[in-house]
Amino acid sequence: MSRPLVATAVLAFLVLGILPVAVMAARVDGADLAGVFSGRTLALLGRTALLGCGAAGLALFLGVPFAFLVARTELPGAAFWRLAGVLPILLPPLVVAVSWAGMTSVRGGLATTLVLGLCAFPLVALYAARAFERIDARQEEAALLAGGITAALRAELPLVMPSALFAACFAFVLAINDFAVPDYVSSIGPKWNVYADEVFASWRSARDTGAAVAASIPLVLLTALALWPALELRRRSLLASLTGDFRAPARLDLGAWRWPALLFVLLVLGVAAFAPLGRLVWESGGGPRGFTLTNLQAAFGRALELGRANLASSLLFAVGAAAVAVPVGLVLGHALERAGAAGRRWAPLVLVPIAVPAILFGIGGIALWNRGVTAELYDSGWMAVLLFAGRFLPFVVLAFAAATAMLDPRLEDAARLSGAGAGRRFALIVVPSLWPTVCGAALVVFVLAMRELDAAILVPAANSTVLFRLYNAVHFGRDDFVAALALLVVCFVVAPGLLWTLFARRRLEALP
Repeated sequence: MSRPLVATAVLAFLVLGILPVAVMAARVDGADLAGVFSGRTLALLGRTALLGCGAAGLALFLGVPFAFLVARTELPGAAFWRLAGVLPILLPPLVVAVSWAGMTSVRGGLATTLVLGLCAFPLVALYAARAFERIDARQEEAALLAGGITAALRAELPLVMPSALFAACFAFVLAINDFAVPDYVSSIGPKWNVYADEVFASWRSARDTGAAVAASIPLVLLTALALWPALELRRRSLLASLTGDFRAPARLDLGAWRWPALLFVLLVLGVAAFAPLGRLVWESGGGPRGFTLTNLQAAFGRALELGRANLASSLLFAVGAAAVAVPVGLVLGHALERAGAAGRRWAPLVLVPIAVPAILFGIGGIALWNRGVTAELYDSGWMAVLLFAGRFLPFVVLAFAAATAMLDPRLEDAARLSGAGAGRRFALIVVPSLWPTVCGAALVVFVLAMRELDAAILVPAANSTVLFRLYNAVHFGRDDFVAALALLVVCFVVAPGLLWTLFARRRLEALP
């Protein structure tokens, strides 16, 4: 790898992902730390931890059996259900919360936990499905001969669980740092504060960066407790997949259980995706006033007319964030993996942008760029692009590190021995080999940026996004415009992945 190229990528990562956090940390003084671990904040922290455990537990409970059924069994329509299983993670959690609020009277912590758990379950399912597929057929056949499918599952679950628990750790992190869903649920029912509210309130009350950072310290520590084991679980899941003469396992026949298994899959997808989307369509078409296609068409027309500029801003910011994050993540991910033990020592630093609450990362962006010399950038759309790119760079770096681990280093060694320079090897060997991951990482950043609200809620340049418009709209009443705008957001988030599935001939690789 070219040293200047790696140095440039490291500098970009420091500016985009580390400096916003470092600038905030530098503003904390002794007075800000007073009362950080008070009884009130500890109670909030306990409630937030309970939320994270509940959401991660639900994601794990649904994701592992779902993955097994769609990836490893003769379930009717398994390929389609596996593809449909990605849909809940593409839906902005706020949109799911808005949909379910109209269908149930459940509120407070239970509603928040269910929404965040349902939105995160595909993450566990994706990792678990990939792990199930990496189990050698000979291991499975031996277990089947010894005790049937029950014995096979007992033998395979220990091999799958590191991947599933890795994803559950990230589900926990996403849940405890979410601000928009608890805030919305509290606005329509009993107040149910979580720790992200404390960070938001600390900034809004006094515009004091130091106080906001100090208020977030317990939440950062809780996040770090989840991310640290995630790194070890990731390493174990990668090692478990490396076998010399691997043989892919055949799909298992469920026999009489195939129809109950199909019912389980349909129930999970119905609750997590189909019902919320159906509710939005119903509301867009008139809802309680009477559903008609004319009302539906009028609602979409109004949403497009009033939200066109917001949709355009979100699309531009999301595409820009992907264009910035993918090249940086590609170079860093490859360099970290090829560095071996040294790279593993630096890996925790990669997680810094997602180890702090999204709201706090946004405040860090404000503190870093809201200066006279960078005022023009701060007021432009580039501020939102840099914010999203920095926030989601860890996912890109980890994805490319995992893909590089699967790339035979002898290919690069052969090119080096033939006289190809570092830059040429990278361009002609590494990038083409990792092309599905390049596209997958770009899609991940695009989707996350399109559905991101928490990091953008305090940044003026990002207030033109469609999620911010939707966030304001749902707090001023529910009507067909809100439902139609939410459906438009879903359409634009889902479209790139759907187009890839329909027209691309290679599998999309996006898992860290």
